[in-house]
Amino acid sequence: MTWNDEWTVEDDGAVDERRRLWPWIVAGVGAVLVVVYVLAAFWFAGRIPPNTTVAGVDIGGMSESDAAATIESELDDVIRQPVPVTVVGTDISGVVDAAGTGVEIDGSATVDGITGLSFSPVNMWRHLSGSAELTPVLTFDDGALASAIDDLNEQLGTEPTDAGISFAGSTIQTEPQMNGTGIDVDSAVAVLSDGWLSQSRPIELEAVDLEPEVTDEDVERVRAEQAEPLVAAPLTVTVGEREVVLEPVDLAAAASFETVDGELTMKLDRDDLVDRVSDGAGDDLNAPKDAQIIIEDHAVGPVIKPSEKGMVIDREATGQAIVDVATTETRTVAAVVSEEEPEFTTADAEALGINEVVSEISTPLTNDSVRTENLILGTSRTNNVLIRPGETFSLLEHISPITAENGYVSSGVVMDGFNSTALGGGLSQLSTNTFNIGYRAGMEDVAHQPHSKYFDRYPMGVEATVWVPDVDMKWRNTSPYGALVETWVEGGQVRSRLWSTQYFDVNITVSEPYNFRQPRTEVNTSPTCEPYPAGGPGFTVDVRRTVKREGEMIFDNSYSWTYQPVHAAVCG
Repeated sequence: MTWNDEWTVEDDGAVDERRRLWPWIVAGVGAVLVVVYVLAAFWFAGRIPPNTTVAGVDIGGMSESDAAATIESELDDVIRQPVPVTVVGTDISGVVDAAGTGVEIDGSATVDGITGLSFSPVNMWRHLSGSAELTPVLTFDDGALASAIDDLNEQLGTEPTDAGISFAGSTIQTEPQMNGTGIDVDSAVAVLSDGWLSQSRPIELEAVDLEPEVTDEDVERVRAEQAEPLVAAPLTVTVGEREVVLEPVDLAAAASFETVDGELTMKLDRDDLVDRVSDGAGDDLNAPKDAQIIIEDHAVGPVIKPSEKGMVIDREATGQAIVDVATTETRTVAAVVSEEEPEFTTADAEALGINEVVSEISTPLTNDSVRTENLILGTSRTNNVLIRPGETFSLLEHISPITAENGYVSSGVVMDGFNSTALGGGLSQLSTNTFNIGYRAGMEDVAHQPHSKYFDRYPMGVEATVWVPDVDMKWRNTSPYGALVETWVEGGQVRSRLWSTQYFDVNITVSEPYNFRQPRTEVNTSPTCEPYPAGGPGFTVDVRRTVKREGEMIFDNSYSWTYQPVHAAVCG
């Protein structure tokens, strides 16, 4: 018993000893594990977990900076490939061009947080187990991406059709809107931003109904608020004592519909409405009449037909007044009418001082009656032409166009040095006459060209031809008075006078002809050639004109002109 008792005592002491040691053992093991865990955390801090990939690019075991650089270099070409897309529930499919989206890959953001000191068990497990797929971080220019989707809509979508409204007579007609089909831009931007690399191809995008700019609702609003009130009843415009009724069909004819700043509205043509009122007013309105200085009888000379005031509608104010009430229940409005002075009054005409002949010339007609027809027509178009101070007389301006439709006939001309025929032949005689009345009155010689051959019916050297469109005859009225051109055909002569107030002292001298050249025979290859014998010789003549005013020299002009011989012509 004693031995057993002792043994028992000793056995119990060992057990107690072991029990006292066990917590220390556990604590020691725990401490070792913590140390190992911490050491492992520090070990893994600078490394990407093994078998980590980004869109198929393996970056396991790399540093964060190396991984970021690898992602950007390996995937740069990939992200720039065109992305095929399709629209769910439609046959719309296409390709989004990466170049137009501003897409870039951010390697640093993709691996951010994967490395670095972390005591998280999740991170520790990720390093121990490996095999992780990271989502690449992409950036886009959202505006450019949205614009690329808009381009797809334009290329592949179904365009919407605006609702419409119009008048047929005074009846309102409408057309319903037609929605189009396209891609929901906001949804597409989100889907493409998230799935540019990760989604399977083609990437599916959501369809959306595309509404037109002008909807059925817009049309109904304009119909109720503007179109129906416009044609609900006639509109009466009072012009003095007269009433002009604009019927609904008249009002509708002046109406149109357009979209302004995105809003459908009805527009009224004010000019059209005022024209209808003016036509309806008839004799109650009369435009002002300018004074006229005219010669009706060549034996009497010029007379002044007095100007007259007119009663006219103020177009702007009257048009606005009509528009203001056209869609209201007020169906009567007064036109704004005012008395208007003419632009050229009797006093203006009298002040021009057209009261005497300051120059004149008459040149003989030929025996060509067809040529005379052109001169009768031409003189009728230059007769009573008023040239105010500072204005320029242009012969072509008043006799053009020289066409058969304008009454001219073909007669003799000189063309390329040979006698020929052309429309308006003979009008150079009118050019000579109207040049002379301006030149002899002291007016500024702006442009004139003598004939290539001398004709003894014209003053030697002091004459002018005309040819459309290159050769015109022009002079400028440099006096302070008006100048009235008088031209007519009478007694075998083309007669011309210039009426004004004598202002300049004019002296014209013409030299004796010199430098004579004899005619020869030339060959005319024109298909309309007609042979003729030689005429007079060619020669040169000098012309000088001085124009003075109270002894002061105004113009001192001189020129020389060489006439060509009248060669004989043979056809060949």
